Amino acid sequence: MKNRIRYSEKLWVPIIILAVVTLLTVGSSPLFRTNPWDDSNAMLTMGRSMLHGVVPYRDVIDQRGPVLYAVFALGALFKETNFFGVFIVQFLNLLCTYIISYRIAKDMTSEMIAPQWAALFGPLALISTSAFGLSGAPEEFAFTSVLYLLYIINHYHRHVSTIPVTVYYFLGLNLSLVFWNKYSLIGAFCAFFIWVAIELLRQYDFRRLLRVVIASLAGFLTISMLVVVYFLYHHALNDLINIYFVQNLMSYGKTDQTILMQLWRLLLLVATEVGLHPFVSAFIIFGWLKAIYNRENMILEIVLFLSSLFFVAMQHWVIDYYNIVWLPFLAIALLRIASIRLPESLMRPTVQAQIPLLMTALLLILPMVNNRSALGRLVISNEETAIDGQSYVAQPQFATAMRKNTDSRQQPTMIMINSLDKGFYLSAQALPTTRFWHRLNMSYQQLPQMYDAFANTMRQRQVQFVIIKLNTPPENDATLLKQQINRAIDSHLQQPLFNNYRIDETARNGNNDSYVLMRLKNLE
Repeated sequence: MKNRIRYSEKLWVPIIILAVVTLLTVGSSPLFRTNPWDDSNAMLTMGRSMLHGVVPYRDVIDQRGPVLYAVFALGALFKETNFFGVFIVQFLNLLCTYIISYRIAKDMTSEMIAPQWAALFGPLALISTSAFGLSGAPEEFAFTSVLYLLYIINHYHRHVSTIPVTVYYFLGLNLSLVFWNKYSLIGAFCAFFIWVAIELLRQYDFRRLLRVVIASLAGFLTISMLVVVYFLYHHALNDLINIYFVQNLMSYGKTDQTILMQLWRLLLLVATEVGLHPFVSAFIIFGWLKAIYNRENMILEIVLFLSSLFFVAMQHWVIDYYNIVWLPFLAIALLRIASIRLPESLMRPTVQAQIPLLMTALLLILPMVNNRSALGRLVISNEETAIDGQSYVAQPQFATAMRKNTDSRQQPTMIMINSLDKGFYLSAQALPTTRFWHRLNMSYQQLPQMYDAFANTMRQRQVQFVIIKLNTPPENDATLLKQQINRAIDSHLQQPLFNNYRIDETARNGNNDSYVLMRLKNLE
């Protein structure tokens, strides 16, 4: 028993367990053929493009932030032909989450659970809900920065005036990482810095306020200047501003609703976020109650939580993975709950020796239970179909067909005019050659220039192939298939498509996941 306890006290043991769990639960894991999530594929295509000198927003357009593209470029630098490099980056992110959680656990001093095992609650909060999905969302990387913020305010007992000025540099640095990842995720940081300003003004501590502002700005500008210099060097700063800020704000923010109606909608969206994860919300509230019982002031943390919820809701709708950004509050709640002092009868070494097994079981079982629908879509390496019947056929099939009809010294050129990138660029080892290369989640009314660009690309025959996604199995009859394609794409694209491209192949990955490969007419 003594050997078992000593073994469980080793820091590397839970890290190895975390690595194994990451291998089993992250969609980019080499255990699976690929990550089928379109957002992850789109980000990897953007990252791969950056490695080949393609500049985001100037040469290719997508909606996310440049730091996220850089993260996926780093993954592509490890391995460009699949998601293995991205998996390495994701594991390193989880490892950072574990290290921060370890620091929090040491601060909370649980007599029941050793810090190295309690620290697994941090990664558990990230990967164990349905919000994690197939992994690779910008919120996944913002999670670590928000958790760091929560660590700082709890380490200094929510007394912001006692936080060292040097720490504000790192807080500003993390704010910058989140801002240039996806700026709708900065809710907790905005509330924190506003709180700090008000608190220091209330204390008439103007000198410290100035020092805090300078340190925070220095941290924020560390990343921001790298971003600005990169885009200035490539003469693309205006493109960054116009796409990342103007287009995202104007296209998604269009509405004819009154201010009162917009506020009501915002409140309903906040309720939707909480309603998607009621048990998570209950754990967070219980953690606050435990802290309040211990006479800790939780007002700042509650304000940060509410700010996170409202910033997510300001995106005008809620997709489950958006909620990842407020799940660090679950991590700290679980760590608080784990620090509850238990009766002496439960403090025996025989009981404590079972904690590592319990934490391992939680880390393995909860993601499988809560995220089973997403994990069921993954195709194991060397297998043909996933548990839910989905397959990974269309991408390699079309890659072979495109390569066959392309000069071996060149790469195939394509666009996807009615869906996000589904992995076809990765399979064909191709890069986008037009600014608009896949359909962003915007209608013609929201972003007409995207559809006009698609139409011009096809009229001018700038790409060899066009890929169409169908939500029903493709028809065998050519006339019926053409009608099916017309229903699937925007009406502005129908004539340019059929005037210049012909149907080449069809493929099915599932009942609601089929594709049509269309080839440029007269292309030999």
